[in-house]
Amino acid sequence: MKLSSKCNDCCLVSKKEEEELVVVKGAVPSYLKLRFKVLCAQQGLKMSSVIEELLKRWIQAGGPISTSLPPDEDSEDVKGYVPKSLKLQFKVLCTQQRVKMRHVLYQIINEWVQTDGFLD
Repeated sequence: MKLSSKCNDCCLVSKKEEEELVVVKGAVPSYLKLRFKVLCAQQGLKMSSVIEELLKRWIQAGGPISTSLPPDEDSEDVKGYVPKSLKLQFKVLCTQQRVKMRHVLYQIINEWVQTDGFLD
């Protein structure tokens, strides 16, 4: 028996697959974006997936903030597509902590790159 690709009633889709993806982005130094991109490629990971996981861990940890800010160098936008609910949590926590989202993106990506792309 062949199922139609237009089947709605019989197909199960997880909630995660249904959730709308939205962009989260911030400017990071060009060298950091390149290193991040290379590490993701070497490990067969999508940049969006890594950003999503790093954001989840940052939120679960209560949003620790580093005092270091991105260096004033040539910067490029790094972006990832994450579930809308995750971006909302991220935005709320950044607002509560009075920190810019781009600073947190720099922090978590920089920490990940410094560990050569390893997650605990």
